[in-house]
Amino acid sequence: MKKAALIIVSILLIALVAVTFVACSTATVQGQLRDVWRPYEKYTYSVTDGDTVGTYVVEIIHNEDKNVTIGTVNLENVSKGIIINGHLTIGGTEYITSCYVQLISGSSYLIPKASYKKQIVDGNVTLELGGTYADGKYNYSGTENGAVKDGSIALASPYYDNNEIHQLLRGVNGMAVGFSFSFNVPVTIGESSSASLSASCAAVETVNYGDTPTECYVVALARSTKVAGKSHKLYYSTKPIKVDGWDLPNVLVQFVEPTADGDVYYTLTSISLTK
Repeated sequence: MKKAALIIVSILLIALVAVTFVACSTATVQGQLRDVWRPYEKYTYSVTDGDTVGTYVVEIIHNEDKNVTIGTVNLENVSKGIIINGHLTIGGTEYITSCYVQLISGSSYLIPKASYKKQIVDGNVTLELGGTYADGKYNYSGTENGAVKDGSIALASPYYDNNEIHQLLRGVNGMAVGFSFSFNVPVTIGESSSASLSASCAAVETVNYGDTPTECYVVALARSTKVAGKSHKLYYSTKPIKVDGWDLPNVLVQFVEPTADGDVYYTLTSISLTK
């Protein structure tokens, strides 16, 4: 079995090549985003890592409560936003992630307020970090392999949280071949710094959602620093997928994560709009 890792975690660890854009939107990142989510959405993926098969579940929950708990982080007096939870199980490893994203802050949109990640290997917690965003910084604390780990990372605007990137891209208004933008994220695993990521679409391909061939925009997600390597590929439906009478735009049908031992495939198996 190859060592599987949640795409949003590993993209900050693997050296990725900066992509060359076919065309570049002149709009700002904020100008390209919109709210596309129902009050509750759940996406389940099968994960194939060599001969090992696992599952990855993502929940998106609209929140209007003033007090919110994200893992080990308690937020008070927050504005309306979205909770994004992720849970990957494969082999003897679990990755649990969560973040809180404020829908609107001044003229900005989908701004991260808190983040949490936990890794469990063979029943043992090997990583647990929680952090908050404020005043252009990500302040985090927790443990890694039993050692205390805390710090603060300065972030240039626009910045987002690692755990929201998939959903952030679903919110692109008018996704099409040629769209692109860059943004910053904090890196807490393996280093303590900010990284610039680039997302761009240069192609349309057909992949299956169940037994249904589904046309998708192929979005390359790459780190703009480090040595050359492979980009992650994310496949978003070009047409809305109907669930319970609702049209869901830019559904992430599949994504492919490169590792040193080969690619890991995440393939959508089901969607639910009910808790």
